[in-house]
Amino acid sequence: MRYRAIGWYRFQTMTSRASSRPAVLIGAFQLEANSFVAERTSLGDLRRQTWAAGDDVGPDVLGDGSEVAGAWSALAGAGARLVPGLVASASPGAPLTAGARRAVVDGMLERAGGVDGALMVLHGSALADGDDDPEGTLLTALRRRLGPGRPIAITLDHHAHLTPRMLGAVDAVAVYRTCPHVDLRERGAQAGRILAATLAGRVRPTPAMAARAMLTPADTHDSSRPPFSTLMAACERAEGEGALAAGLLTVQPWIDVPGLGWKAVVTTDDDPARAAAMARRLIDQAWSVRRRLMADGRPTVEEALEAALGLPAPVVVADAGDATNGGAPGDSTELLRAALARHDAPSVLLSVRDAGAARAACAAGEGARVELVLGAGDAGDYNARTALAGTVTRVGGGPIAYSHPAAPGADDLGAAALVGAGGIEVVVHERPVRVIDPAIYLALGADPAAAHVVQAKSQVSYRLGFATLTERSIVADTPGPTTARLERLPYRKRPRPLFPFEEPEAVSR
Repeated sequence: MRYRAIGWYRFQTMTSRASSRPAVLIGAFQLEANSFVAERTSLGDLRRQTWAAGDDVGPDVLGDGSEVAGAWSALAGAGARLVPGLVASASPGAPLTAGARRAVVDGMLERAGGVDGALMVLHGSALADGDDDPEGTLLTALRRRLGPGRPIAITLDHHAHLTPRMLGAVDAVAVYRTCPHVDLRERGAQAGRILAATLAGRVRPTPAMAARAMLTPADTHDSSRPPFSTLMAACERAEGEGALAAGLLTVQPWIDVPGLGWKAVVTTDDDPARAAAMARRLIDQAWSVRRRLMADGRPTVEEALEAALGLPAPVVVADAGDATNGGAPGDSTELLRAALARHDAPSVLLSVRDAGAARAACAAGEGARVELVLGAGDAGDYNARTALAGTVTRVGGGPIAYSHPAAPGADDLGAAALVGAGGIEVVVHERPVRVIDPAIYLALGADPAAAHVVQAKSQVSYRLGFATLTERSIVADTPGPTTARLERLPYRKRPRPLFPFEEPEAVSR
């Protein structure tokens, strides 16, 4: 039973006795996990990225364009006293270790005492060893700590996997409406306004969720193009019709969990029946265009490279199967092999994560000739071992700062080197980072504008990150942990039936 069924009077009584500045816990837990990578994200990995607690948390901890910044501004503007909790935000990657998940939950709860409400900034698609629903674990524990009558609002990426457990612990849900994601601050502010109005007794938020057993590849989740733009506009119309917040959750398709599929979530003011009806309407609209969200005709990596070389330079080739903003490790050798197989010495700038090769190149030093083997896979694998003989032109590594608005802060390359082989330049790096803008190349002294082909490792977000370099791009249909061909992935836990794997007629509500 949701707490409001027994706790609304208690909430009203609490707010009437509270000071004029209600205390609001604010925190963040963001990890977009990928079930199809063998590694794990440790507590050390989290601490190397964004890990801040207590006094180290401020409105700009994730950047001025973040959900935290938007929520902080809205709540402070409404007179709330912000109580900084824990901010644990990591690049997409492997599932968490059990210890890392415990550290996140314990760190948040440690600072949750005595508050009147909470605002949690979440991605919504985390995984951990032994826990397919870490956000649900966190929110359920937070609900127990706060007790009934103290509202919790959350923000979610639209690729979130919203579970009944998560929804049962919260009062309001705000969801990204753009991809590439540019409305982070706006969604944070939206959640902050709803929470402030709730604490003031002006609204009583009532969220509802509807689901459809459908899964679609992420490269069609582009809010600038139909049909996805039409679905995002429908969410905005629902808010224009009175919903406090409305969102469609396309889910991150590279997680293998029970209940996987699209969701709609709508929050109304004390009208759960209307929230449920609006959510059903949104999810039915998504279901009606499901086939249009299954993109066809993607070129192979060889075809993409050939087409790119025929266009004015520079051209971005996006490696769909090794999308590092979808949790892939960045170790694909697909584009490298395609470039090496050509006899016309193409000008290609790309990256491969290989810790051993990166350390070897750094040890050799600038100007040294090296013979590296990149990738750890067998022949036929997306990361098949590939020989590269070339010259180390730059040694570097360490933190890199993105220009992409959806990637505030910095990630750490570890050891890294730029290796040249004819017209091919490869950034070989130790740790996974997002290749959604040119940051990785600029950090090693490469000039993306001078290359004919520049690799991105993303399916949609790169379009914004590389926009200042070029508008010309091609998404290559490559294999790997983030392949757009979902039938290639070894799901074990997903629901059955689930579109597109089973016949649509067999898929029920």
